[in-house]
Amino acid sequence: MAGTHPAKRPGTYGVAKFKGDVVLAGVTTPYKWGGFELYIDAEESLVYVATGTGAVEVRDLENLQLQKELNLPVRGITSTALDSQGWLWLISNPLHGGDGGLYVLKDAEHPENVEKIRQYSIPASLDSLRISRWGKKLLVADYGRHMVECISEKGDSFGIRHFPYVSGVKWTLDERVLISSGKYGKHTFLLLVTGALHNTVKSGWFGYVMDYGTQASNRADAFYLDRVLIQWYLGFSGVSLPLPKRAPYIIRVGSGEFREGELVKEQGFESFTPILVFNGCHVVARPQDVELALEVMVPYHHLIAPKPDLAWDEVERFRGKCEVSVPGVYRVRTTSKIAVEVYAVCEP
Repeated sequence: MAGTHPAKRPGTYGVAKFKGDVVLAGVTTPYKWGGFELYIDAEESLVYVATGTGAVEVRDLENLQLQKELNLPVRGITSTALDSQGWLWLISNPLHGGDGGLYVLKDAEHPENVEKIRQYSIPASLDSLRISRWGKKLLVADYGRHMVECISEKGDSFGIRHFPYVSGVKWTLDERVLISSGKYGKHTFLLLVTGALHNTVKSGWFGYVMDYGTQASNRADAFYLDRVLIQWYLGFSGVSLPLPKRAPYIIRVGSGEFREGELVKEQGFESFTPILVFNGCHVVARPQDVELALEVMVPYHHLIAPKPDLAWDEVERFRGKCEVSVPGVYRVRTTSKIAVEVYAVCEP
């Protein structure tokens, strides 16, 4: 099941159902194309289609015919998910006119009674783990803060992951988490597979890069653990993983004017850009005579112990470039009032 950009009606959003190379069903909607997410309710044979507006389409899973349209008093809905009680959660994306909130609708017959649960920066993706031994959890990808948060169905935070330009997040069947970065400039997009996100705190992340590429199609909702669905402008194709990759991936850290002691970030984002290092990395800055500080997140985890405070250690101060050889999550801080551009070139 995938969102499509139908060639027969350019500029609009569609939904298609595939089995192998065969298109089993396909529909177009009156809404503008935007790459919105689908949520499948296999128990009731329904698919929930976010439209980027205040409307959510509920379609039949078999033939994709429209069953119901929910019109909510919330703008810019780009992703939805059901929880263990059958309540509908949704995110309101500011890039589509929303307010950045996470909402829940407890009664589909009264969409006007939607409740706001949490406030985010630019929530871009949502998924629910509703049926599982360790279920009743949701994932929210916040593009503006470079992070993924795991929350309970009551809205309590279980854990956070920092990830550059995160735009997609999905649970796997074995309760791991798929995280993908989105299109930003001409830089590389990553797909990460983590461990149990809900058993760790802000700095205790771990995982491995499953795939990366230079096409804007690398979204978590298009991936499976052994195959990848490449979404081209026209058409689809399945490719077995892992793909052979040798070139390094590039993370744009930030550019602009910063105060003394400020964390380097990209303009328009609310937090620093994390640098993910799995093998090795070169952090490069210009102009080359500007002194910067490189900091690393102190790793720790917890299962039942109290959550410790988030901590960062300064690794070194550098001018122009520095080399990182220890895996981890890094960030860059200024040491004086400057204008600077920073990016990281990392080994896959």
